[in-house]
Amino acid sequence: MKRIILLFVLLNTILFAKTITNEEVIVDNSFITKFEYGKMLYTNPRGIGCNTCHGKNAKGKKIVSFKHTYNKKVYECKLTIPSIKNVDYEVFFNKVNAKKNKKKKFEKDEVCKKLIYYANVMPTYFLVEEEIEAIYNYVQNLK
Repeated sequence: MKRIILLFVLLNTILFAKTITNEEVIVDNSFITKFEYGKMLYTNPRGIGCNTCHGKNAKGKKIVSFKHTYNKKVYECKLTIPSIKNVDYEVFFNKVNAKKNKKKKFEKDEVCKKLIYYANVMPTYFLVEEEIEAIYNYVQNLK
């Protein structure tokens, strides 16, 4: 019995050891890694996952094309979700919980941009900084 307990302790130390320095073992008792946490949040943060629009690889994709008539003129509109793979952290952080600027101005010919902007396509998640960092870390480390 003592051998089994000793073997269990030894295996546990080896499996969860991060680094060995100066004969000291630093143990990581995290339930999941930061990458796994980021993946979990990316696929289901609080409702619809980021992957639904930005794709499995975070490179974005075309969601829909549609025609819109305004002042008897037909506009060909398309909603394309941008890549978030190569975005700076500050830009990423600011976009995640951004609110729409209701006073934003558009040129008369920017009918499609205006429609998409006010459609509130990007949901607001109310994520804390740790969650945003985890998602960002996950996205940056996708292969």
